[in-house]
Amino acid sequence: MQKTIIKKSKKTSESRIRSSYSIMPTDLNTKGTLYGARLLEFADNLAGSVAIRHARGPVTTASIDSFDFIKPFKVGQFLFIEAFISGVGNQSMEICVKFVGEDDFTGERFLGALAFLTFRAKGLEEDEILPKIQGESEEEIKIIDGYEIRRAILKEKIKRNEEFKKIINLDF
Repeated sequence: MQKTIIKKSKKTSESRIRSSYSIMPTDLNTKGTLYGARLLEFADNLAGSVAIRHARGPVTTASIDSFDFIKPFKVGQFLFIEAFISGVGNQSMEICVKFVGEDDFTGERFLGALAFLTFRAKGLEEDEILPKIQGESEEEIKIIDGYEIRRAILKEKIKRNEEFKKIINLDF
């Protein structure tokens, strides 16, 4: 029987990443707001970096579990992005990414989008599992507390998708 390698748990601050961006005219869609695919790019990039920092090894995007566009971002506004580990399985990690906008003149802030992505650690030993996560703020603790519910929903979605893939027509 092999011994499972369990790493010490980590705090969210050990892998959390924050970034900022000033929204420019080249970032806009035809409605004059930030192009949604740009947010998806930011989310995948930052979440991947957070996952690498937590696993301290290579990772791959497994899924974008949810991505809620709450309020549009406009040219000239500041975009603040924060990503942190919001749940850990044996070889996978869920990352929460929040997008906060700030009016460039008034300084008023708003929640513009919220996303959860799952990444899988690559290259772990057969019996190695990822370190668990400890939230440090009230927000992080609350979000981490909801991980098992979100994980159960994701597992059900994966099961449904396996059945769905069997009926997908690949002919165009």
